[in-house]
Amino acid sequence: MENFETYNKILIEQAPTAIAMLDKNMIYLAVSKKWITNYKLENQKIIGRSHYEVFPEIGEEWKENHQKCLNGAIDICDEAEFVRADGTIQWIYWDVRPWYDSDKNVGGIIMHSGDITNLKKHDFEKERIEKVLEKTNEIARIGIWELNVLTQEVFWSKVVYEIHEISENHKPTVDSSIDFYKEGASRLAITNAVDNAINHGEAFDIEVEIITAKGSTVWARSIGQPEMVDGKCVRLSGMFQDIDTMKRSQTALNKANREMSAIFNSGSIAIITTDKRGIINHFNSAAESLLGYSASELVGKHSLEIFHTEDEIPKLKELLYSLQIGTGNSTIASNNAKISNLSDTREWIFKRKDGLSFPVQLTLNTIKDDTGNPIGILGVSFDITERKKAQDELLRKNQLLNFAEKITLMGNWQWDVVTNGLKWSDNMYKIFGVDKESGLKIDTYFSFIHPDDFDKVNKSIKECLNGLDFNKVVHRIRLKDGTLKIIQLSAVTTKNQEGKVIELVGTCLDVTTNKMAENKFRGLLESAPDAMVIVNEKGKIQLINNQAEKLFGYTLDELFEKPVEILIPKRFTGNDAHIGLRNGFFAKPKVKAFGVGSGKDLYGINKEGIEIPIQISLSPLQTEEGLLVSAAIRDITTQKQASRKILEAKENLEVLANKLTAQNTQLADFVHITSHNLRAPVSNLNSLLEFYNSSDTDEEKDILFDKFEKVINHLTLTLNTLIEALKTKSETDKVLEVISLDSVLSKTQEILSGEIIQSNIQITSDFEALKNVSYNKVYLESIFLNLMSNAIKYSSKEKLPKLHIMSEIIDKKIILSFEDNGLGIDLMRNGNKLFGLNKVFHRHPEAKGVGLFMTKMQVEAMGGKIAAKSKVNEGTTFIINLN
Repeated sequence: MENFETYNKILIEQAPTAIAMLDKNMIYLAVSKKWITNYKLENQKIIGRSHYEVFPEIGEEWKENHQKCLNGAIDICDEAEFVRADGTIQWIYWDVRPWYDSDKNVGGIIMHSGDITNLKKHDFEKERIEKVLEKTNEIARIGIWELNVLTQEVFWSKVVYEIHEISENHKPTVDSSIDFYKEGASRLAITNAVDNAINHGEAFDIEVEIITAKGSTVWARSIGQPEMVDGKCVRLSGMFQDIDTMKRSQTALNKANREMSAIFNSGSIAIITTDKRGIINHFNSAAESLLGYSASELVGKHSLEIFHTEDEIPKLKELLYSLQIGTGNSTIASNNAKISNLSDTREWIFKRKDGLSFPVQLTLNTIKDDTGNPIGILGVSFDITERKKAQDELLRKNQLLNFAEKITLMGNWQWDVVTNGLKWSDNMYKIFGVDKESGLKIDTYFSFIHPDDFDKVNKSIKECLNGLDFNKVVHRIRLKDGTLKIIQLSAVTTKNQEGKVIELVGTCLDVTTNKMAENKFRGLLESAPDAMVIVNEKGKIQLINNQAEKLFGYTLDELFEKPVEILIPKRFTGNDAHIGLRNGFFAKPKVKAFGVGSGKDLYGINKEGIEIPIQISLSPLQTEEGLLVSAAIRDITTQKQASRKILEAKENLEVLANKLTAQNTQLADFVHITSHNLRAPVSNLNSLLEFYNSSDTDEEKDILFDKFEKVINHLTLTLNTLIEALKTKSETDKVLEVISLDSVLSKTQEILSGEIIQSNIQITSDFEALKNVSYNKVYLESIFLNLMSNAIKYSSKEKLPKLHIMSEIIDKKIILSFEDNGLGIDLMRNGNKLFGLNKVFHRHPEAKGVGLFMTKMQVEAMGGKIAAKSKVNEGTTFIINLN
């Protein structure tokens, strides 16, 4: 005993790996040097100390595993996190098993362990790098693809699916991948590139357009690299990158360059440039058309003064001086002068070569060199003769507008937010009953607002000043004489370059008369028995009655100008059918009813998110403000409940009818089983009787007589079983028994003993994988009887007949196979009717076409499947998945 332990200690101490030997009390007997260095135990006494004293951080779970090993168990772990007492983390693996003394008793345990911390750090770093790379590819929209040329299998990475805007459930093929490329140049380019890569080993890098699964056109870069083996391409792999943004930016830049070139050479905008002295050095074709001079007449010879009238030349010289540009041959600005950021846009009168004068808008800007010093001037001008005419026309129309305001009870106003200046049209003064001579301020307007409406108007103004759009506000005003009016206030804003509102311009409409008419309409609306919702052509709610407030739980203020979809469940509003229905109604408005006898259920949704079954009647209302739609909505919850009860009763009757039908079908199947299962033993008795009659000796007759007895006994047992099964047919389908496959095979061989002798068939079996099954005994015996009798019945006369029966477990499924070497079946011709009722495939007098049909019904009744593999003149294999 002592020599044995000493020998083990020496082996452990000199072992190149981390090994420790402990006794039954978990006291160290020996450790290897690797154990000490792995766990940083240098300068510590280990031998004789408890394992749990050396490693106080060990938890109860590990201690329990050690005790199991001391009782004979083996504990193996590939990797685990070991948190040390000092907080550091080690990743280790171990193999812990008992060691035995010379008397074969457990003397303790041997621990074989290893520190894999560095490997784990490498794995973590690799995983981190892969995640960074994957994230980079996602940001750069770069995916990978691969084509196995031999199998034609195509692989796409996640990003490739995203670029194609298709689910990862899609299985790409070569043809479907090509179909994504835009017809024409792109599809031809990728087709040629792939063909050249496969046939000639040429790599490719092309930019093409694809049409995604959602119909978007996207520019992509496709890179492919062939993998050649023995001069043949076996694989194509590469990258696929979304370059749509870059491509479109490049296209936009090219377009901008073309547009700039087009502008510079525009036929309508005259562009003239000068040098620092003011001498013309560029004169485009539009300038030639506008002024009647050719470029050769002016370039290098004249200044801008040649186009201006005598009275405007002093203003031009003053402007050029401010822009640090000379006039004529004199240089006004010094070379050392600071650059000027001045530019000027104003109206001038230009003079053509033929002496005709006309108005232009001219913009002058300084041209600067790289150091910022002025080197010339750029002038851009165009004829504004038509615009001046339009301004005159606008002035005339403003006069007409003032007249229109007088007859429509509408005024307009203008508020300069910066200076707080306020301007009113004449009609504004009339609406408010104010003298035109009185001073106007913004407070003047607010002083007329009814106190109850003040906050509403003030809120809208503040929101508008903060950059929001101004919504129409209907409010009351009280004039100085006490008259009460109802006003509709509208406005638009003007903002500066920083986006701040600097001006409000709007209208003020006296709608007092309209509101009185509206109140009358409101009274009629409230008298309606149904919930009423009025919407405009944009689908925005304008009015609801009290019944609608009760039905949906919203007030009018909460719904005003809200889309009507707020009252409709989202599953109905997000589809094209809803939008098409709404647009179609406004295109051809007429009274329509929905949800009554239409076959479609309609639902509304209230403020609490509860759906309400409804029926709707839509009616168009033609008003001065445009087409409105009145929707009468009725809650039909009670009717739906009554309808549901009727449907439930109907469904219960259908279930009962289906049960009766199923029972009749089962009874018919049982009759087939009974007749078929009795036919085989009766036929077997006839065969035995022929053998008996032709026997020459008493010994042969005695042997055959014994078989008579067994067959008769089995026939009796089959009859009794079938009788009992008939009595309790509804329960038989549910009864499962643990059945020995050998016993079923033996019983079937005894039943078919006469036919087995007559055919001389060799029957072998292999039930090692599964000897017993839980199954319906009547069905299993019938399956064996049918398939074995078929193997005998359709055996070949030209070779020794054989049948092999085997059990297997494949993917947790119980499989039975019956393999014979008989006549076989032409599955190409008869495969679709192999298991059909009364279907026969050979001219055999006993063939009835019932056996395989019954077998299939029995297998499927137990939740399984049956299939067949067969070749003519080679044999047939029936494969049954029992579960």
